[in-house]
Amino acid sequence: MSTGPVPAYSPVWHRALARAVDELSTETYEISGLALMETAGRGVAEIVEKLAEAEHRDVLVLVGRGNNGGDAAVAARHLEGAGFAVRIFLVGYDEGPTARPASESNVAQLRTAKAIGIPVQPWRPGALVAAAAGGTPIIVDGVLGLGFRGPLVPGSPVYAALAEAATLAGEVFAVDLPSGLDCDSGEAQDVPLAADVTVTFGARKPAHVLAPARDVCGHVVCLEIGFPPAAATAARAVHGLVFVEPDAKSIIRVSPWDELAPSANKYDRGHVLVIGGSPGKTGAPMLAGLAALRSGAGWATLAMPDAALLTMAGETPPELTFEALFDGNEVNAINLERFLTERKVRAVVVGPGSMTSPVTPEVFGVLENFTKDGGFVVLDAGATHGAYALLASAPGDAAQWLLTPHPGEWRRMGPEFDFAPLDPTGVTRARKLAREMGATLVYKGATPVVIAGALAAEPAYVVTEGSSTLARAGSGDVLAGVAGAHGAAGLDAVTTALRSQIAIAWAATLAAETHGEHAVLATDVLASLGKVTQLFDV
Repeated sequence: MSTGPVPAYSPVWHRALARAVDELSTETYEISGLALMETAGRGVAEIVEKLAEAEHRDVLVLVGRGNNGGDAAVAARHLEGAGFAVRIFLVGYDEGPTARPASESNVAQLRTAKAIGIPVQPWRPGALVAAAAGGTPIIVDGVLGLGFRGPLVPGSPVYAALAEAATLAGEVFAVDLPSGLDCDSGEAQDVPLAADVTVTFGARKPAHVLAPARDVCGHVVCLEIGFPPAAATAARAVHGLVFVEPDAKSIIRVSPWDELAPSANKYDRGHVLVIGGSPGKTGAPMLAGLAALRSGAGWATLAMPDAALLTMAGETPPELTFEALFDGNEVNAINLERFLTERKVRAVVVGPGSMTSPVTPEVFGVLENFTKDGGFVVLDAGATHGAYALLASAPGDAAQWLLTPHPGEWRRMGPEFDFAPLDPTGVTRARKLAREMGATLVYKGATPVVIAGALAAEPAYVVTEGSSTLARAGSGDVLAGVAGAHGAAGLDAVTTALRSQIAIAWAATLAAETHGEHAVLATDVLASLGKVTQLFDV
C-alpha cells in the first residue's frame, strides 16, 4: 500500500510547547523578553492599521496583568504614533490582596505608554461605554493569554469588562487569544468578547484551529517575532507536537490516478463496494457509491438489506451496480468473501445509511482477511457503533482501516470513547485507542481531526479547509465514498482521510459559487469533485 506524498504541515503549539519555546528563547538563546514583546506589540499595531475597516481612529486597549497585556501596551504606543486616539484600561489589576501582581515587562511597558501621554486608567463598570461616547471604537483585547485555564467566571470583574467591551460593537483585535479562551481546547467556551482578528505569535494554538473554539477567534494572523528555530526544535523534542495543520495544496497536488496508463481499465482505477442503507435511507449508500466514481474509482457496487431495497423510490443512477449480499437484513459473510475475490474489490465502505452496524463477527473476519490481502476498509455511520470491541479483539493494519464517526458516533464506538479529541489529553487517549484497534480515526466535524493508529506517536492532523457549507445531510456519505476510492487507489488511511476531507471541502466551495453558500446539496459537491484542482490552481 502506498503512503502517498508526505504532507507538508504547519505546527500547532499547545500551551506547554509554546511556553517552552518562549523560555528557551530568553534563557538559552538570550533573546530579550522585552525585545520579543516589542516585536509582538508592533506587529499587532501593524495588523490593526492594515485590517481595521473603521474610518474612526479611536482605540480602546484592554490590558491584563501578564505579558499578553504588555504586548497590548506596546501596540497602544505604536498605534498612538500612527495617529490613532488611544486609551488604555487596566483589567483585573484590583481583584483583592491575593491577586497576582503584574509582570515586570507589563509594568515597564505601561510606564512607557504613560510617559508619551497615553491615558491609562483602571477599568470600572461603565468606563468603556463612557470612553466610546456613543461611537464604535476599535478594541484591542490583551487581558488574558496562553496562561489562562478556563472557565472564565461570569460576573467576575474580568468577565464584566470584556462583556462591556462587547456591547460597543467595534472591531475587536485579540492579542494571542480572545480573553477567556483556553488555548489548548477546541471545545465550545464562554468567551464574552469574540474577536474579529486574532494575532498570535510563532504558531497557531489548538483553539485557533479546532472548532468550535476557533469560531470566536475570527481571522487568525500568525506573526514571526524572533523565536530562534533552534528553540522551537528543542521544545518539540521535549513536548512533542500534538496537532498539526496539513498544507492542503501539497496533499491534493498529486492524484493517485495521475499515473494510470492509457490502456487502464476499471479494475486499475479500483472497484469499491458500499454496504449500507436501511428503510428510508437508501440515498446514503448511493451518494457514497457516486462519490467513489466521481473521485476516480472505476466501479462502484452497492449492497443493501432487503428491507432497505423495498423502500427505494425513483430511478437509481445507472452508473451504480447492485449485488445481493444480504440474507434478509444481515450480510452473508460467505457471499461477501466470494464477491470480494471474484470481482477484484479493492475497498469496502461499510455503514452509509445504516442505523446499526452490519459488521457481525463473521463479516469482520472476512474484512480482516481482505485487508491482509491489501484491501482497504472504511467504517462509517452505523458501522462504527461498537467498533472498538470488535477491532481491538484482532487489531489490524492501521494503514488499511479507516473509521469516520461524527461526534455522536464517536461516543458510540464504545464506552472508552467518552471524550472528544479536541485537546492534548483527548488526542493522547485517542492515539492509544487507535493503536489498540489497529485503525486510523477521523473525528468528523467543522475541523476534522485525523488520528493515526500507527505505533509511532504521530501528531493529530486538523483539517481547517471546511465551512458551514458542508453542514448538510449527505456530506458524510460523500466523504465515505471519496475515502473508499482513495483507499482502492492504494493510499494509506491517513493520506486517504486528509485528501478526502480536503477534496470535499474544496468541492463545496466551488459548488457555492454556483448555488450560494447556503444552498449547496451533497449532489452539488459530487458534481464539483473533479474540478477542485482547477479552482485552486494546484
